[in-house]
Order: sequence, then C-alpha cells, then structure tokens
Amino acid sequence: MFLLIILNSKLLKQKKAVGGNYYFTIETPEDIEKIQVRFKMKSILGEQDDFDPNKFYLVSDKYKTRVRPIDVRRNYAVGWIYIGFGHLVNFQPEDKRLNEWVSYKPEIKNTFNNFKVEGYKDICPNINFGTKKKPKMISPYLDHKELKSCKIDLCFSSPKDLKNFRIYYGNELIADTKINLWATSINRK
Repeated sequence: MFLLIILNSKLLKQKKAVGGNYYFTIETPEDIEKIQVRFKMKSILGEQDDFDPNKFYLVSDKYKTRVRPIDVRRNYAVGWIYIGFGHLVNFQPEDKRLNEWVSYKPEIKNTFNNFKVEGYKDICPNINFGTKKKPKMISPYLDHKELKSCKIDLCFSSPKDLKNFRIYYGNELIADTKINLWATSINRK
C-alpha cells in the first residue's frame, strides 16, 4: 500500500526521455501535447512493497477517455537520475531482438484493465520497438518493482486543448488538475 502526494505537473516540450545512460524519443503528432506529473510516493508500511505502475491513468471528461501513461519513471540514487520500469507484453516475442526491450512475464498482470471507467474509451499508447522501415508497434504494460519511497514521473500524451483532467492510482483519485498558460492549479487529494 502506498501514499502518493502530487508535487507538480507541467507541459513537456522535449521529445527525449532521458534516464541514466540511455534515452529514447517520444514522438507525438502536432496536435498532441506531452504532460508530465511528478508524485512523491511512500510505502504506508514504511518498508519495501510491491509497486504496480500500471494502476496510473488520466481521465478526461471532455474527451470521455481513460489514458495510460506513455512513460513512468522513478528517481534513483541521488534523486536526479530517473529510470523507467521494464516493459512487458502478454505474448512470448518471437523476434529475439525484441527481447532487449520487452519481456514476457505471465505472472504479472496488466492491472490497467482492472479499472475501466464506464462510458469512457481506453487509450493505450503504442511504442515502436522496431525501425521506421520495419516498425514493431506494441502497447506494453509495466513491470512491478519493490520500492519504499521515491519520486514518480508520469508522462501522458493528450490533445493540446486538454487542460482539465484527473489522475488516478487504481480506484483512488490522486490529482484533479487544471493547466493554463501561466500556472498549474492542482487540487491535492
């Protein structure tokens, strides 16, 4: 069980997600913006516990959508290095090169599917694990990690005009957010 406290949310302008000694490009269409939200996460028990990043999602009443994050990262070491959670798929990859990027662990379930919002469409971003010439589009879910406390960065893609949204962890509302050009207003839950 974890306590999540929102620290801030902002519009992202960069295209690269950097962590440690690697980076990858998050490309979105012209009419799509990237939104980053940072949380402080702490185990209620005060010791390491199984953390499931698949329970995060953004809800837009305007578009009637429930959106899985493009990326979820946690801080590591001194706090300024953020590393991602491993990508999982619900099939055994036949392409051996794909095993560098995704894993098959049937014992870890995609819990994003457990929190449907009636009347809302689920949006799960696809990631190209191939090349432009030979794309391998996959909508992965994330591996769990034993954590005690850390900062969590969520990155969502959304239409540029989406300025009001809610963020959930499972069934729990953790942020009711309004973004404008000059400031971000967050109702802490």
